[in-house]
Amino acid sequence: MFRIAICEDEKVVLDFETSLVNKWAAGRGCPLELDTYISAEQFLFESEDKASYDVLIFDIQMKNMNGMELAKKLRARGCDSVIIFVTGVPDYAIEGYEVGAVRYILKPVKEEVLNGLLDSAFEERQKKAEDFFLLGQGADLEKISFEKILYIEARGHYVFLKGTDFEREWKAGFAETAAAFEGRGFFCLRRGLLVNLAHVARITRTDCILDGGETLPVARGAYKELNEAFIEFFRK
Repeated sequence: MFRIAICEDEKVVLDFETSLVNKWAAGRGCPLELDTYISAEQFLFESEDKASYDVLIFDIQMKNMNGMELAKKLRARGCDSVIIFVTGVPDYAIEGYEVGAVRYILKPVKEEVLNGLLDSAFEERQKKAEDFFLLGQGADLEKISFEKILYIEARGHYVFLKGTDFEREWKAGFAETAAAFEGRGFFCLRRGLLVNLAHVARITRTDCILDGGETLPVARGAYKELNEAFIEFFRK
């Protein structure tokens, strides 16, 4: 599901932008969830408990809190959504860089311009999805960035995952889980233990020391291959 929010205080413009986004999604067969807001205050109040958006389309010149101020508040909270500003005055470029805005669209919004930006955002989202390990537990599904995973280890009938600042453990077959880590910079130190080479600080013939200081055992005979994989990984 591709999630987009539009915040615009002019109803005519809001309706027009809504129709363009719906048309874009329909034309590309993109599953869309679209929410609209008539003020920054409404957005902050109603979106707080919702899942994060992939794209935010904000009018800059809204009454009370403008779109730029809204974007800064969201970035301060850790929001990493793609932001597209719509404005009638093209003089916000410097401020826009501060909040990582993709681009400004001048009113009236041109369909082909908006379509191009949404295409780029959608492609970016698709690439990001490939960088996450999907952990399913019952009805719950969690996205975990591969780059934040230190290692995964078989513990009986369970898989233990150690992250940079978190841990997870769930019932699963290790071989099946490990298949999702192939080609992502992980190395098998021994049976049932994969380490993320990006977090390896030093290796010896018996130990693999992570950048946080934790030490993992290296299987006998695995050192040479580990050393080669370690060098090759950081060459890239």
